[in-house]
Amino acid sequence: MKDNVLLLMEETGCEQGEAELALILSDNDLEKAITKIGILLKFITAFKIKLIFPQDNIYGLMHIAVNMKTAEILRFSMVASHNPSVYENSASMDWFSFEKAVYSCRLDTGAMEDYTQNIEEKLKEHISKELKLRPLISSEEISKIIKLFFSPTTVNTEIVSEELTLTQFKKLPDYDKNKNETSFTGYDLGFVRLDVEILEDLNGKPAGRLSEGDTVLSMITDERDIAHYLAHLIGGRKDGNMIPLPAMVKKITAKNDDFEIYLHYAPSITGVAKIKSETLLKVLESKNRPWWRKIMPW
Repeated sequence: MKDNVLLLMEETGCEQGEAELALILSDNDLEKAITKIGILLKFITAFKIKLIFPQDNIYGLMHIAVNMKTAEILRFSMVASHNPSVYENSASMDWFSFEKAVYSCRLDTGAMEDYTQNIEEKLKEHISKELKLRPLISSEEISKIIKLFFSPTTVNTEIVSEELTLTQFKKLPDYDKNKNETSFTGYDLGFVRLDVEILEDLNGKPAGRLSEGDTVLSMITDERDIAHYLAHLIGGRKDGNMIPLPAMVKKITAKNDDFEIYLHYAPSITGVAKIKSETLLKVLESKNRPWWRKIMPW
């Protein structure tokens, strides 16, 4: 019981009393307790923020998700723009749609790309430091912290907060539990094609022998803001850096000694890698491997 309490606290960020209660209600079944904690406890708050700098005609959006127990920032994104239409986005939309709007505005005409990139990390560090110094985290306090950062420049804020359970936060809207994959139904991103690389392996499979349905280890190399956002959603970005992730080979086209390999990440997200035929690739799973290999760890 004691070990399960510690594991549950580490996994979910809950307190000891909450972990003990969840385990009692779940007959000490750790997996059920994690599910129960994720559904019942609301300790994450998403702050959806609209900004206006009236003296400079700058409009902005900011999204901050905070663990209210630890004052830790779990997600942070922002955009600054000269385009007034940015401010027309409603802060009342759900947290996922609002975060998507932030990244969409970063691609629009009038977006201040250099300014946004230069200030984003500094502002995140400022807010993170201030949150840990304040006994109460609220929309009013967030507004004060933002105004303090930009002072003496005048900035007006509109903030709407949304409480989330751990389950709501970790699973995107319309998450299909049975398929174990993210569905973007209702959040149409359109078809997005990302530049990617497939990791090489001295003992791997030659690109010329790769088959549709194989699972390879890939890395998203696309530098666009939308690529960074999508990489974060599908698990290819951590602590601000791109990390390797598995992807299934969807299609292979050949031209001379070069191959274009299309990888499937989500229903609307495809990665494209250009590779020489003799390149040895890191293949995690082959579509046509013997049945007895499937029960052995790769």
